[in-house]
Amino acid sequence: MSTPQHPPPAAPPPATAATTTTTTTTTKKAYTYHRPGPYRTTLHLTPSHPLPPFPPQPPLPKSVPHPEQWLLLRVSHAALNPADLVALSCMPFVLRSHRHANPAAVPALDFTATVMDVWDPTPENNNSNNSRSREEEEEEVKYAKGDAVVCFPPLAHVLATGVGGLQGVVALPARYAVRIPAGKTLREAAGLLLTGCTADVQVGECRVGAGQRVLVVGASGGVGTMVVQMVVDYTQHKDLPGELARRYGDRPFDHIIDTYGNQELYKQCARYLKPEGMYNAASIHYSNYTVWELLKSGLTLVANTIWPRSTWLGGTGRTWKAASMMDPGREMMERVVKLFGEGKLRVAVDSEWPFDKVHDALDVVKSGHAAGKVIIRVNED
Repeated sequence: MSTPQHPPPAAPPPATAATTTTTTTTTKKAYTYHRPGPYRTTLHLTPSHPLPPFPPQPPLPKSVPHPEQWLLLRVSHAALNPADLVALSCMPFVLRSHRHANPAAVPALDFTATVMDVWDPTPENNNSNNSRSREEEEEEVKYAKGDAVVCFPPLAHVLATGVGGLQGVVALPARYAVRIPAGKTLREAAGLLLTGCTADVQVGECRVGAGQRVLVVGASGGVGTMVVQMVVDYTQHKDLPGELARRYGDRPFDHIIDTYGNQELYKQCARYLKPEGMYNAASIHYSNYTVWELLKSGLTLVANTIWPRSTWLGGTGRTWKAASMMDPGREMMERVVKLFGEGKLRVAVDSEWPFDKVHDALDVVKSGHAAGKVIIRVNED
């Protein structure tokens, strides 16, 4: 992905007296890794991982190259996802632009935290080197110390910085955080954004309407539980394609939302999905987390996207689409958090683990049988 060229960003101005960091320690515990591979051999608990510089120092990440509001966060809970396994096990480390300045990366891009400090560029320094429009600056949400937030940095920022939620303290652009609604806790919001935003994309792309019949595949998983709360139905059977054809061949579904990535189910979907319906998949299921499986999954995604729909050419005759969650954007994150605050959406939890049991928790995620989110308690003191 190419990055627009901008003049070198100005050095961040010093924080004002109201936002001076008071942290006295210089290190904090974190899970770090320096190369892809099996997480039980590459992911290590580091008791003294350096705290991020705050205010952020130049050069700023390419994902946020201009001065804007940043937060220093004390992480409360982190949710583990299959995406973390992909990053840990098979994403080439050469893709990480932070690897020269800081060779360590930290997993978990879905976490909750408490604001320890806020840095906001002063108006006189927030000038021509800032590409944001006046409207964007006026709409920027202002945070304060003590605010509880749920965070979801996108892949571009993670690759540029190595930041993740499996560490005690994180520095993060405020655009990647949303304030947790009153009456909701850090624990309740853990695991909300990645799954909630993915579900929002899948339901929105299918244009699910009142009275439609929707099959949700993988409804007991993290994304699936969110989709079910947004739509209606799920059926599972040992021979799922055959069972669906038997039960619903004469009254096919309007849409199929596949949060698991069942390729065989898609290949046979003409038997139980209306011709005008959409098959929307969150991914292609991995039989194992290796570079080969990552490549094979990517090729399958491309094939499903470009292969002609015509049945006489081997197609399904149905529209297939993959839900992309590279960067949900603030509007989507706020929409999901609003549903959560109104009680219309909740995070289903499979299990909750102490910080020293991350490897065991990843085993649960890797098994593919988690009935909800797998949550890590990062700061328990």
